[in-house]
Amino acid sequence: MAARTPKHRRRAPSRTEAAAPLGRRFTHLWASFALSGSGDGFAYGAVPLLAVVVDPKFLAVASVAAADSLPWLLVALPAGALADRFERGRVMAVANTARALVLASMALLVGIHRMDYGVLVVLVLANGAGRAFYYSAYQAALPELVPARALARANGVLNGTESATEHLAGPIIGTIAFAASRFLPFVADASAVGLSGLSLFGLRTRRPDPTTARGSALDGGRWLLRDRSLRVLVGFIAALAGLQGLASGVLVLIAIRDWGVHTAFYGVFLAAGAAGQVPGAFLTDRLSSRIGNVRTLVVAALVSGVAYLGMAASHTWLLAGAAFFLVGGSVAVGSVIAVSLRQLLTPDEVMGRVGAAWRGIVWGAAPVGALGAGGLALLGGSRLPLILAGGAQCLVALLLAKPLRRHVGAAMKALS
Repeated sequence: MAARTPKHRRRAPSRTEAAAPLGRRFTHLWASFALSGSGDGFAYGAVPLLAVVVDPKFLAVASVAAADSLPWLLVALPAGALADRFERGRVMAVANTARALVLASMALLVGIHRMDYGVLVVLVLANGAGRAFYYSAYQAALPELVPARALARANGVLNGTESATEHLAGPIIGTIAFAASRFLPFVADASAVGLSGLSLFGLRTRRPDPTTARGSALDGGRWLLRDRSLRVLVGFIAALAGLQGLASGVLVLIAIRDWGVHTAFYGVFLAAGAAGQVPGAFLTDRLSSRIGNVRTLVVAALVSGVAYLGMAASHTWLLAGAAFFLVGGSVAVGSVIAVSLRQLLTPDEVMGRVGAAWRGIVWGAAPVGALGAGGLALLGGSRLPLILAGGAQCLVALLLAKPLRRHVGAAMKALS
């Protein structure tokens, strides 16, 4: 599949166009997204704690963390193909409804004290696979629901909402609920995700054109790798994602053993990162309009790399949490810009497949890093993954700044 010229892509928005209203259908998507994210936030804090209870070894905890994102290596391409071949609103609805059944099974097993390490990994994998189908469909549908000129703002709203629900409020509530009764956060997650899935059956999206939807699931990967600007961009983001996985793979153990975070308040510590993500996501459009998309990406990567080094040097939860706040803000800024650029540079007929291939590469890098964290912690101590992640992230940002400016910057100028 040959890469197309920029004339087949969306026109880049001007500054005066970015304030366009997002519309009723976006509001419907946002409401269901917020509900689903709230539920997942409960489990986001509770699953690492459950892993520690089931098997507190470094490799076991890291493998549970990896299992959440590993499905992006396994089902990313078919998830993208499905999003291009069927109505995307229905794909989102079915995916979240199926996830609710998986989460209900997890709650039941925890409640009757029948959860073990192997079953936990399988259920986390299954839930992650459902998220892969859901995210592929929602990100492919978004350019249809909002004007191109409002795409960055819509991504910022969704990213900020995800940070506030899944990474800020949800983990706090989830870990407190876990301390009270271990099955409660999983019951809440199943209920919220199930309600989100049911509400999405009412979101009508465009039916794909059968003549363009018949392509191979591999078409998204071919497009992504043949388009130079997208290739450089995904390589940069994937490297950062792998290093982020390296930093987070044994984070729960570092927080509890080294920084003195009580188990019941681990969600509060996670909320420090989310507290940075919320303003980062909502301010991204303003930052990028002032200093440019590429420069903002590079600066965000450098800031988060330095912040990881700050976490590694910390000996109290207060200092580590402050550094984690900076990590969260930087990650949110980079995510919003990268996703918006990808959507602008991709034609609608392959939007789902390109997005899935992107997430297969980017999110698939995270479990590799998380698994590496377990081995590195065994060899050099629990802080070694944070040290390597911070130093390597700064190096990646400096090395890829010029290719990003040359190729991605040029592609955006061509769309103006």
